Amino acid sequence: MRSWSPFVKVVFNIAIAVFVGFIFFALLKKNYYIFNLYEYGVYCLTELIANSVRVVLNLFGFNCLTFGKIISNTDGVSLILDRGCVGRNVLLVFAGFIIATPAQVWRKIAFTAAGITIIIMLNVIRISLLIYVGTYHNEWFHFTHEYLFKYTLYAGVFLLWVLWVRKFRSSSSSFSQQEKVHC
Repeated sequence: MRSWSPFVKVVFNIAIAVFVGFIFFALLKKNYYIFNLYEYGVYCLTELIANSVRVVLNLFGFNCLTFGKIISNTDGVSLILDRGCVGRNVLLVFAGFIIATPAQVWRKIAFTAAGITIIIMLNVIRISLLIYVGTYHNEWFHFTHEYLFKYTLYAGVFLLWVLWVRKFRSSSSSFSQQEKVHC
């Protein structure tokens, strides 16, 4: 009987994760309790990031305040952290990549938790730099917001995934065994 290649297995796992995600979000819109749990999670993530940005900027001499999802400094620059700004989709994609690759469950959980922490820290740095750019170099704000910092965050997620595939997956996973057989 023919065995599937590791690449096909990962693509299949990603397809299943996307399908399950679509079902989850379809149920999310219809189920009051799931929807409220999800909304509360997004709210907590937004509060965490907004307050972290405030602390970072205040450490660097900015006088910043937060009002829910709004971060303002005394120079008149304010940012509203929308759903896309907090990196919710980036975090879900990252977790999906880790879950889709073969490895021991405890390794997946540990690396996903560490990766999510790193991504949130990168996002705090990104948003802090956006406020800096908005304060001192406003003409560059659109470019840095829409392109530079966004794709830098995506590159960070990609590098975390590469690190996962090359260093932290267990050597007994099906990827490694397939690679040994075909080398």
